[in-house]
Amino acid sequence: MWGVKLPPSTPVVYSVFGIQYPPEKDDNDQELLIQRFTELITDRPRSLEILVQDTPVPTRIWLAYWQSPAHFDEWWTSEPVSSYWASLADDAGIYREILTVLPGVTQHGTNNGDRVSGGLSHLGEFESILDKSGYWGCYYDRMADVTKENRFPSPLSTKPSRNLSPLASIRSGRVSLPDLPDNILFVIEGQDHSYISPEEKSHWLEHFDKPVETWIDDLVAAGPEKGVLDVRVCYDPNSGMYRAADAEPRALNFNRKAQLFYFLDMEAMERIARENAGHVKLRRKFLQDYGPGGVMGQLPAALCMWVEASILKGRNVECEYVGCLEGTGLMGLNWR
Repeated sequence: MWGVKLPPSTPVVYSVFGIQYPPEKDDNDQELLIQRFTELITDRPRSLEILVQDTPVPTRIWLAYWQSPAHFDEWWTSEPVSSYWASLADDAGIYREILTVLPGVTQHGTNNGDRVSGGLSHLGEFESILDKSGYWGCYYDRMADVTKENRFPSPLSTKPSRNLSPLASIRSGRVSLPDLPDNILFVIEGQDHSYISPEEKSHWLEHFDKPVETWIDDLVAAGPEKGVLDVRVCYDPNSGMYRAADAEPRALNFNRKAQLFYFLDMEAMERIARENAGHVKLRRKFLQDYGPGGVMGQLPAALCMWVEASILKGRNVECEYVGCLEGTGLMGLNWR
């Protein structure tokens, strides 16, 4: 297993931008917004994933990684970008979530030590984390600022609830969220099947495909009452497919995909992972087959999986939703 060693004193920035296709909007208008935004952001961040989310509303997502706040601000305050954002209509259907994270409270873990894994791998240097893998609590141990005395629990005494407003209705205008509570956990789980051999593909489809699908379904269904604040199941539409195009859910058919999660805190993520029997079995089987001496460990396995987890300070999370559907992202929660 491989992790990423980041510069110790420089925060990194995730930016998540999304453009929706609301039912009542002209798709051509949204395509124009998408084209213009893609032109503005391409080649500016250190790493960029352009993804599609099919449900609950079709959305184009840009998941970008910036090596410092200054790097992001230089782009964000540039005249073309600021003019684009200022010109958005009240029903534009676009959002931004800007997450600034200290290196000591984030981690990147992957089974494949090359550059096809997630974006944090482009911001630092790979290092072995074999001694911090395969046991509950290993994510904590990969974060330099997390201690046994302080595991960054949520300060909330009551979990937020999901806004039950009809998803089909648009909240017109610009909605900026106030400071969110500390210690929300932002997680990206990614998988890339682009380079697997027929033998590895056959083994994956037989032993892992359905359990992974079930685990993701369970997380989508869990909701805030179990500490899962928001889930976005996404894919790279240009990566090709490794399983039948008519399989469901469609998002998991593509070679390269990513699931974006907001958890109440790290403990909420670990709790649901420990309590979900299907996930426990899946995790054990993966470690067995892809670990030293495992079936896949004896083949030139090319599957790439990665997990990034980052603890957020509320003051370092900036969210704005412009004409988005009710229930979108963190706007879709009732924060008590």
